[in-house]
Amino acid sequence: MKDRMRAGTTLVGMAGKAVRDLRRPSFPVDVTALRGDMPAGRPGRYPLDLRPMTAGSVLDHERLVVTRAATGETYRNPVSVSLYALAQHTGALAGSRRPAVPDERTTGIQALLTQARWLRAGQDSNGGWRYPVPVPRYGVRPGWYSAMAQGLAVSVMLRGYAATGERSFLDASEGAAELMLRPLAAGGCSHYDRLGRPFLEECPSEPVSHILNGAVFALFGLCELSRHQGTAVHERAADRLRDSLAEFDLGYWTRYDLRHPAPASLAYHCLHTALLTAAGGVLADPRWPAVATTWDRYTRSPAGRLRAAVGKGRFVLRERRAGS
Repeated sequence: MKDRMRAGTTLVGMAGKAVRDLRRPSFPVDVTALRGDMPAGRPGRYPLDLRPMTAGSVLDHERLVVTRAATGETYRNPVSVSLYALAQHTGALAGSRRPAVPDERTTGIQALLTQARWLRAGQDSNGGWRYPVPVPRYGVRPGWYSAMAQGLAVSVMLRGYAATGERSFLDASEGAAELMLRPLAAGGCSHYDRLGRPFLEECPSEPVSHILNGAVFALFGLCELSRHQGTAVHERAADRLRDSLAEFDLGYWTRYDLRHPAPASLAYHCLHTALLTAAGGVLADPRWPAVATTWDRYTRSPAGRLRAAVGKGRFVLRERRAGS
């Protein structure tokens, strides 16, 4: 009885906060880099301005981003490293009328290169970065590759190549993309459908999880590599993900993944909207922002926010009980 009362109190608290807190996380969209006004081979600002997301990043003595694991230990997370690098690159370009070039080492470009060089040095012979932590939610043990990490690293490496001209950055980006597109069964990060289209898996689990935000971040890396190479390596992944968007729509909110029916948190729901808006600009495809517009309307409904908060709260409580 007491457990049920505590659970009820927790749910009420979560729901009340969702209705009271009308502040929305900031994920500014910036697709200027893909309007064709940047020199070939010199990527512009990332499609999302990641500075608000990475404002709390912690740097170690080497000026590299570190992340705290559930155990309390710190480690270098390739996603966190890449997000910070891209945010710093955006800041460097935002403060200049023209892209930074090798003889203009602004603080932002230096920060980008510090993270990029760590990524390049830590890339393994498969072209990836293995995670040293487990993911209990998906039953994944340490040693896994993430399509999100691979795709973000592609975006970082391309900017490292543009800033320095060092061919090894370009080679690293191509190796990262190859591993990302390798089938899960072969140790890669992609789940292929019967049409041969990959879903870029942020966390390669069994059964597959299909995490939305990770797939879009991974797709952006492929899009930027396609633009650099003059190829269409991203198209099948884009088609697969676009055709899957309806499955993430609960009718009042979005899902974080397709493995669990729970609503996403407010932060991830808003991130989904921003990512789809950005994807519309990156891909020049109005179908993506059309979905984003629908999802954005959900955040304006107090009833929808309440329902999502209650559903998310129940999911979190079930996870805690299962893990105790």
